[in-house]
Amino acid sequence: MSLAAQSADHLIDRLGITKRSDLLLLEEIAWTRGILVKEGLLEGSEARLVMAKGRGIITISSSIQDLRRKRFSIAHELGHFELHRAQRGLSLCLSEDIRDGVSRTAGQDLEQEANEFASALLLPYRFFAPLCKNQEPSLDYIAHLANDFSTSLTATALRYLNFCEEPVAIVYSHDNRIQWFQGSKDFETTREDLEFFIDVRARLDRSSVAATMFQGRNLPSKMSRVLASSWFTSGRYEQNATILEHSYFMPTYNATLTLLWIDEDIENEDEELTED
Repeated sequence: MSLAAQSADHLIDRLGITKRSDLLLLEEIAWTRGILVKEGLLEGSEARLVMAKGRGIITISSSIQDLRRKRFSIAHELGHFELHRAQRGLSLCLSEDIRDGVSRTAGQDLEQEANEFASALLLPYRFFAPLCKNQEPSLDYIAHLANDFSTSLTATALRYLNFCEEPVAIVYSHDNRIQWFQGSKDFETTREDLEFFIDVRARLDRSSVAATMFQGRNLPSKMSRVLASSWFTSGRYEQNATILEHSYFMPTYNATLTLLWIDEDIENEDEELTED
């Protein structure tokens, strides 16, 4: 567990939160820490935290319409208060800083820590992790969890990866191109072994369900079996190997969110023997 996640967990302990429904009272949680949450006009930023003498004011841009986005922004700024108040008195966060838990590049450590804190606070291990086990992976189930915790589908999907016991990955594609992906522990292990690789920035393969959604086909959202080569550009897998794909189209962002699940052994054992 990261330092940011530990800090969020300790805050939950300190406040005596015993029910996940208490997490819906996010502004009240902030108030107990000496922080007032309000909305206002912000130019060039999505959220702002001003701190002085152990207290603070979080301002959330009134242009944000999505309640779940507002909640993540509040939790993000609360993360800055809990983790970084000794380092800065003012925090201005752009939309690209508040990224629903998506990993950032080097040089964005403070923003990434605030994102990790927000994810761990809104989807805490004690309430969330048990719900991720003994359930077959699917975006439908993740959407169900997102509704229960009042969090975005993307944030919930990425947090889900931490506790899923299957080799799965979440892929975000925009305008028919893969933008990023993250895998569960088991999936990451296979990727590090160079068995499977997803080419970020590549155009989606036409045979993937996600690609057909960008073509304007109103396909029902369901788990589908596709060729592994639809997503993996290289690796030691059988030529006709298949994996499971579940994609959601998000028209507001012209994007798809995809869950990939390697539900069976697809490794090419003959090739492995040849290499040995």
